[in-house]
Amino acid sequence: MSFDERTVVARIERLTLRELRLWVKQGWVRPAQGARGPVFDELDIARLRLLCDLRKDMAFPTDVMPTVLTLIDHLHRTRRELRRITEALDEQPAEVKRAVVAAVRRRAETGE
Repeated sequence: MSFDERTVVARIERLTLRELRLWVKQGWVRPAQGARGPVFDELDIARLRLLCDLRKDMAFPTDVMPTVLTLIDHLHRTRRELRRITEALDEQPAEVKRAVVAAVRRRAETGE
């Protein structure tokens, strides 16, 4: 499902149209471009809610936002990669799973 700017602002009550446009301009959220302007999806809505939390509830200053958002994006990528590895491991025979678990434990014990 996709949403225009006004629908986004209606869905996120504490977000103003001015803030939405500013955050898009700053690159904090990157909607697709439609024939009538930016088009937001559910992932954009979630990111905008996070931005409201960071800016309004936690009072993160503007100058630290790029760093915070980069770290959050890296964390999400790492989680996706870990999920893929886990899914691939689940497809392996039991002996392969045991060997991988044992190797991970050894590395954890030695601090590698």
